[in-house]
Amino acid sequence: MTHFILSVRFEAGILRIALIKTAQAFSGSVLAALLLVTPGCAVRKVTHVHAPGQAVPAREASLAELVAKISAWSSGFQTLTATVDLAPTAGSVYSGVIKEYRDVKGFVLLQRPSAIRMLGQAPVVRTTVFDMASNGEEFRLYIPSKQKFIIGKTTVQRPVKNALENLRPQHILQALIVPPIDADRETTYREKLSRRSEPTKRYFVVSIIESQPDRHVILRRKAWFDRADLELVRSQFYEPDGTCTEDVQYSNYQDFQGIHYPTHIELNRPEDDYAVIITIEKATFNDPIPREKFDLQEPEGAELVNLGAPKQEEHPVDQ
Repeated sequence: MTHFILSVRFEAGILRIALIKTAQAFSGSVLAALLLVTPGCAVRKVTHVHAPGQAVPAREASLAELVAKISAWSSGFQTLTATVDLAPTAGSVYSGVIKEYRDVKGFVLLQRPSAIRMLGQAPVVRTTVFDMASNGEEFRLYIPSKQKFIIGKTTVQRPVKNALENLRPQHILQALIVPPIDADRETTYREKLSRRSEPTKRYFVVSIIESQPDRHVILRRKAWFDRADLELVRSQFYEPDGTCTEDVQYSNYQDFQGIHYPTHIELNRPEDDYAVIITIEKATFNDPIPREKFDLQEPEGAELVNLGAPKQEEHPVDQ
């Protein structure tokens, strides 16, 4: 019996050596397959891993739940005081103002529903690059390096060659707060979408439409929610003719004194030819802000550019 066992083990050893020598001509995967059929005691360890780029399981949410999230965004805070970094992107209007700087330190004051003040400073020396404000009806923009003080109604939409004149503080305001849904005039519907550029992502998109007296409807905006966590990740705003005027993307949410808010905001105004990335460094919500903080006065010696004036009286800003 002992001789038989030794013979079997000897023959098994010869077989294993022969298989290993034969497998050297094959790939590593073939070698593993050959060794699995050899005699003896083998231990298999199976580990389940997620393939790179595998989609996170998509969460479900009803239209009512998504609308409630928009309402929570809209009513979650009344004021915002923030320190931010501003980074211009390709084609940005800011490139004509701060092209000599790598980054601009910004200070934001915001009060619902329509008041905003934003000051931009150059790095290191901290000189003012721009100062702008809006009360919801009128905007004001001061550019010290050009000694230009630009004013106009927030509703002014006049194509100009110099994109700088299209810069509006209310565009920033619209990106920083999500307008509430007007239940008397607006209706909503939900759809599920994915994007070819992001094959692992799944979204809920809430379209907000407004009915017209002639029974037509117009698309006002879209709110995108990532189905991985149901965070608001994108807002798109539209003109009645269907043109997308503002595209805002949100990411890197953090909690500030109980307010859940994104710290990375990418604003793109394709029709106005500018875009900017806003990174929030510090933020305080719901602290009182004196009204005079939003008052931007015309500096002495600055040239006044009134965008509401007739064309022949306008003075385009040189970049």
